[in-house]
Amino acid sequence: MYLKTLKVQHYKSLDDVSVDFSPDVTVVVGPNGVGKSNLVDALRFLRDAVTDDLEHAITKREGMGRLLQSYKSKPFKIGVQLKWEASRSESSEEYAEYALQLKSLGTSGFAIESEKSNINHDELGIGHTTFQEQMARDAKGVVTWCSTGVQSESSEFVFSYAVDTLALGSKISGGEPQTIGKRISDQLEQWSHCTIYPNTLKKPALPDRNSALLESGDNWASVIKALKRSPKGREALARIYEAMRVVLPTFEEVSVQTVGSYLVPLFKFRVEDENTSTSFDPVQLSDGTLRLFGILLAAYQLPHPTLLVIEEPEQTVYPGALAVLADVFKEVGRRTQVLITTHSPHLVQCFEPSQIRVAVMHKGMTQIRPIHPHQLQAVNEGLLSLEEFMMAEGLRPDDTECMSL
Repeated sequence: MYLKTLKVQHYKSLDDVSVDFSPDVTVVVGPNGVGKSNLVDALRFLRDAVTDDLEHAITKREGMGRLLQSYKSKPFKIGVQLKWEASRSESSEEYAEYALQLKSLGTSGFAIESEKSNINHDELGIGHTTFQEQMARDAKGVVTWCSTGVQSESSEFVFSYAVDTLALGSKISGGEPQTIGKRISDQLEQWSHCTIYPNTLKKPALPDRNSALLESGDNWASVIKALKRSPKGREALARIYEAMRVVLPTFEEVSVQTVGSYLVPLFKFRVEDENTSTSFDPVQLSDGTLRLFGILLAAYQLPHPTLLVIEEPEQTVYPGALAVLADVFKEVGRRTQVLITTHSPHLVQCFEPSQIRVAVMHKGMTQIRPIHPHQLQAVNEGLLSLEEFMMAEGLRPDDTECMSL
């Protein structure tokens, strides 16, 4: 499945925002300060709430008051709705929905006001539901869960949860233990965010058993070592090296050296006009080289995430390398949905207009929509390119008057 739609209400600057995603790559473009990072954090918040717990996700963001900081009057509520659909490559048909509404209690407290999930699966892809699971929860924490399947008996349970605990992803007992909304919680748990910066990669890294790349890239040395141990991992590294050589033709590979209790990646380069190679510590490399490698490592990491979110990949990266990253995102997008935020005309130019979403700020609230039809028509007719629009007047969102940002 791929994430088709996200709707967020009253989360930071996202007053009432609905974003439709492309099944492969979606590019959210806009200048600094329009709410692109808030959109990304709304996704991160959902992942944290499922992988850790809801209280941790809210505390990590300094409480409900910070999440609702733009709202001085009612409603003191945050709402999130998500919809997934089966990708074209899947033989079966499936869709899923999840909705969560949180209310603020006092200055720092919170409670779940409502929570719903719905999963429908058509195994044969012929328009006939073979499995359905539904969950609904009220403000008192009373949860009704039921599932029906062609080859299994119908099940229904009613039970109560604490007002600050998600029902999604929790276990219920009744015969065989089952997980509420497992298909949805699995999707959320496998979302991956990438905010890798060179200063992190220049530090010696401690060994880490986690084979998934951390958002900060702190465990990148351990991830490289893990990739070298399996055929699929070595294939992923080969794809990374291939992309690196397009930008840096003398680049060969990366090895990982143990220095005391730390791991230090070494970048090996061919010495031109000589039949020798030399290795460099990360502190000896440019910021652009390190960030390019870090983004590629995130793109080809194993296991593959269901959604990969990368904020402003153009930072510290040579503009000529952005086309290489765009090709990688398109390749990876065939099996992992990719979301990019950017304000780079060079990067935006590498994608189709249908993949672009324009973010603007209007009256203190974020709006994120497809490109305005007039600009879209001009691009399709070859009058101006996406890059030229961004350099001239900026991209405008659909059905929104031209605003001064």
